[in-house]
Amino acid sequence: MEYIIAVYRSRSVSIRAYNYLLNNGVTCALVSTPRSANVGCGLSVKFDKSVFPRVRQTLANGETFVGFFVVKSTFNGNTVARI
Repeated sequence: MEYIIAVYRSRSVSIRAYNYLLNNGVTCALVSTPRSANVGCGLSVKFDKSVFPRVRQTLANGETFVGFFVVKSTFNGNTVARI
């Protein structure tokens, strides 16, 4: 399983980004930021790779934005890489 997360330094901004995406028809979830990302406030917005181009333009200019990360689930846990 592979998905993308948008990471912020502020919990409130993460929640606002999540609500914004939901209101604009993007299927997403508010999730705990994987520890291996080593950044952010602890909450991230998770979404499918297929909507990444659309989401990138929308969220990349947000306040306290850290970056986008691809998360791959494996048998040994998650691997996280900055995009």
